[in-house]
Amino acid sequence: MRNPWGKSEWKFAWSDKSKEREKYNEDILDYIASLPPDEQFNPSKDDGTFLMAYDDWKDQFSALFLNLDFPEDWTGVRFKSAWSKSNAAGLPAKFEKADLERYAKNPQFLVTPQADTQLMFSMQQTGGRLPLVNENNAYSYSEYPFPEQLKYGNVSVFRLDNKNAGSHNGSLHLKAFDKDNLVVCTPVKQERENTGRCLLKKGFQYVIVCATEKPKQRGKFYLSVYFDQRLRDVDIKRVFHPEDLNTAKDAVLPYLIPEEAEKLDSQTPVWKIKLVKESLKYMMTDEDAGVQF
Repeated sequence: MRNPWGKSEWKFAWSDKSKEREKYNEDILDYIASLPPDEQFNPSKDDGTFLMAYDDWKDQFSALFLNLDFPEDWTGVRFKSAWSKSNAAGLPAKFEKADLERYAKNPQFLVTPQADTQLMFSMQQTGGRLPLVNENNAYSYSEYPFPEQLKYGNVSVFRLDNKNAGSHNGSLHLKAFDKDNLVVCTPVKQERENTGRCLLKKGFQYVIVCATEKPKQRGKFYLSVYFDQRLRDVDIKRVFHPEDLNTAKDAVLPYLIPEEAEKLDSQTPVWKIKLVKESLKYMMTDEDAGVQF
């Protein structure tokens, strides 16, 4: 185990000065030597890295989060969004027309794949450990489970068809919660991240909807979307229900996730990068240079 703060370690079985360490010290040193160089550590140093029995690990921790290193052929984009006065619609309390239609006011993101596409998404709310700032610029901290920052919520993906799709400002959107065209629905939970994965079929359009459990709950969130296609092969944008007034000023188009954008350099031929850089100065015009007084 490794404490990300770099200090303070487990002090019981298998810790630095435990009887288990003394008895199996040679085996432990052999194990550490077998690790890749960047994973090796000094078992007697207070550097935040330590050994721990599996049963103790299960007793001490309640959640496990995995960081995925996506393959080179995957692309990642991210939206910055929020539940505001006009779109914090919540989940349907009943399967009645009014509740199902109210749900569609939530933030929606339209996805149009050009081929069958594996899609993974992650809705991230503001971290509960971050300080809260009041009107007087004074800082305060909330207690776990951080209700001021983290709302109960979930993410759903729907396939659009003639029955459930509406059009507003030239973009399609979901008109109401539609269980018959529901592709995936994540659990409703009060956690910083809520993720899911599904397959999108060529020839269809889909919307991703992010919702809090109850209506009128406001808060900021990010939606990260990863897919196993090039960016040009998947159209993805923020779309708005007619009653979603976009008071949070959400951008229509996403931005590239930095860690995923690094792959673009390796995917683009060197000659093409050089050509674009050399062409930039010829693309500038007098209008671009501005007016001098």
